[in-house]
Amino acid sequence: MDASVSVIIPCYNCADTIHRAVESIIQQTLKPAEIILVDDGSSDNTLQELKLIQSKYGKDWIKVIALEKNTGVSNARNTAWDLSSQNYIAFLDADDAWHSEKLAIQYFWMSDRPDIALCGHAYKLINCQDEDLNLKIKPNFKTIVFSKEQMLLSNPFVTPSVMLKRNLNYRFNPNKRYCEDYLLWLQISLDGHQLAMIDTELAYLFKSFGKSGLSRNLLRMRWADINNYWQLWKSKRINIGQTFFLIAYSLIKLIPMILFDIEYYAEFKKRMIMQRFEGSASDRI
Repeated sequence: MDASVSVIIPCYNCADTIHRAVESIIQQTLKPAEIILVDDGSSDNTLQELKLIQSKYGKDWIKVIALEKNTGVSNARNTAWDLSSQNYIAFLDADDAWHSEKLAIQYFWMSDRPDIALCGHAYKLINCQDEDLNLKIKPNFKTIVFSKEQMLLSNPFVTPSVMLKRNLNYRFNPNKRYCEDYLLWLQISLDGHQLAMIDTELAYLFKSFGKSGLSRNLLRMRWADINNYWQLWKSKRINIGQTFFLIAYSLIKLIPMILFDIEYYAEFKKRMIMQRFEGSASDRI
């Protein structure tokens, strides 16, 4: 049995990591119906590696899209989303990986709850390339549905944890390079759809927060976060009072990011999100 899931992976200069990401899909106990790999104008041999993977597992299962130039992760994801064919979409980044039970747990949970439009789960930050990627899943883990107010205060989801309904009439903003995922989650939530989280670690993020990547761009990230609230006000999803409060709150959150190591802050944020499950009236699996 295959899950009615299209897995989307945007790929940019990721020849060294894409095999690990795809292998974590191959090892799923419940396989997705299709995998869509989008080469976003890479300047290395990423496209050749994608075609090698496709030749190994077949064009019917693994689809490769080659964009002529680099247009950003949002456009890459949107392109694959438009071409996807399954009931659900799951996102994975080319430098990350999944637990082998990720799709089985998340897909069946969402299939049993058609009122849930989007579901995420907890994740683990990986610092060592040789760490075990199939950690024991805790029994009787809980799930929680987030309110609109909770979503506005903090983004509880990392994109490689998200599975959503394909027929949602939304897309990532192709003009944003930061916090574009959070804007999409907020739009979905504020329009009345239900977003939920499973509190067990089913994704592995190979991020070096303190040395490279988005950690060097804290101010740009804060500006993108503030711009999200401005976009929500312009679309009349929040009022002007909420907008100014959320902008101030976003600026306040910058302080601990600057004072503390950002990897420590990321772990602290994850613990705070998980604390929402304590005493919550939510499902147990």
